[in-house]
Amino acid sequence: MTPRPDCPGCALSIVMPVLNEASGMAAALAELAPLVSRGAQVIVADGGSTDATVSIALANHLPTITVIHCGKGRAVQMNAGAAHAAGGALLFLHADTMLPPDADALVQKALSSGQHVWGRFDVRIEGQSRWLP
Repeated sequence: MTPRPDCPGCALSIVMPVLNEASGMAAALAELAPLVSRGAQVIVADGGSTDATVSIALANHLPTITVIHCGKGRAVQMNAGAAHAAGGALLFLHADTMLPPDADALVQKALSSGQHVWGRFDVRIEGQSRWLP
């Protein structure tokens, strides 16, 4: 992962498409603090939230977090976020999803071999759902 010249030190750009995620926004950004402290860029791509999502994201006190406004729709928001990304690698993250603490190192390791150009983390669902027993 090589940082781009327009974001020195940003090797990883995390794009978080959001829409009315106020209830979990502060926690989601707090979870990313260790990655941000190691140079990850976070782009919050808001699709027109009508709650406090944007103000919560803007109130964070972490460097390299940017809030952009774009059209509604996960693909639209992901593409808009990717267009603002400065890192050498992109990671798309749902606001209600937590990454492993060493996600940046895991992405770096996976991409450094040159054998992989994309990947995913395993997902574990918490809570009860009749759709996901």
